[in-house]
Amino acid sequence: MDWPTIIVAAIVFALFLFVIIRGIQKKKRGEGGCSCGCSACAMRDSCHAGKKES
Repeated sequence: MDWPTIIVAAIVFALFLFVIIRGIQKKKRGEGGCSCGCSACAMRDSCHAGKKES
């Protein structure tokens, strides 16, 4: 077995899962996907349907 390859693959897989889970949690909370704010975003109406941002 090639342990270094297995360890690196496990770390990459864990980071991938972390990013996916964090994205799902943000979507459930109603936050946008990009983190740069929604005031000037052209897609703000589709991300936050029914919400008004002041």
